[in-house]
Amino acid sequence: MPELPEVETVVKGLRFLVGKKIKNILVTKPKLVSVGPEVLSPKRVHGHRQVREFVAALKGRRILKVARRAKLIIIELDEDWWLLVHLKMAGQLIIQKAKQKRLLVRLLNSPTAPLQALPGKHTHIVIEFSDGTKLFYNDIRIFGTWRAVKAKDLGKVDDLQGFGPEPLAKNFTPALLRSRLLKRPNLKIKQALTEQSLLAGVGNIYADETLFAAKIRPLRQVKKLQRQEWPKLYQALQKVLKKAILEHGSSVGDFIQTNGQPGNFGNFHKVYDRKNQPCRVCKTLIKRVTLGGRSAHFCPHCQR
Repeated sequence: MPELPEVETVVKGLRFLVGKKIKNILVTKPKLVSVGPEVLSPKRVHGHRQVREFVAALKGRRILKVARRAKLIIIELDEDWWLLVHLKMAGQLIIQKAKQKRLLVRLLNSPTAPLQALPGKHTHIVIEFSDGTKLFYNDIRIFGTWRAVKAKDLGKVDDLQGFGPEPLAKNFTPALLRSRLLKRPNLKIKQALTEQSLLAGVGNIYADETLFAAKIRPLRQVKKLQRQEWPKLYQALQKVLKKAILEHGSSVGDFIQTNGQPGNFGNFHKVYDRKNQPCRVCKTLIKRVTLGGRSAHFCPHCQR
């Protein structure tokens, strides 16, 4: 699933659309779209009525602003409408500029994966703007969500509730990080970093990389961290997230930017997805363990 740096990368790309007016919308998988703040059913069995309502809500609207909260893309439209997009496991948003005649992308992060023209069989939503620009939404697993909501109902949307603070916010401090994670003192530190109610936007990749940079093992309980380790953890988290955003995210699995290009931060991974490979610092083999159904990668020598 795309994490904070990947979603931030997509948001920056989508800002190209600010000021553009939606001309047409094509939805081929009704389960992806909804209108209103109601909690979505896990099955999400939607029909053509839902699609008609979604298209009616967005068609003719102009994009005013694109932002992010945790892993959620938030698009402000005119006429008091908002569009909330969650990429989930495999969602991709690709922009085709008005003068681009053909757009070829790799849906999987592999040099052997074929280049595919858009729209393709995994393109389930297409938005055409009045200037000829197009936005393609690809989703191999069809887990993503597109929700149109009126401004007055934003506070009722479950997807926007219950998140911890943003780790790159100006008011986010080492003391705040410590106080948030100590709300769950018995959790392993890797689990705490990825718990969205404690901290927004961090997942497997950046928890692993942050803990390596801070020289902290993922298996340690939150309450066992020493006072002097908290500033190091904070600094590591800031450094890793900012570097990942600078490199346009990590293209593991199927993440790509809005221009169809992969992110570059995977080239800087120290431990994530490097089981049995030598540590880039000490050459000790990287280990992988499972914590609460998630993997955790670490160096047995560098992390204590």
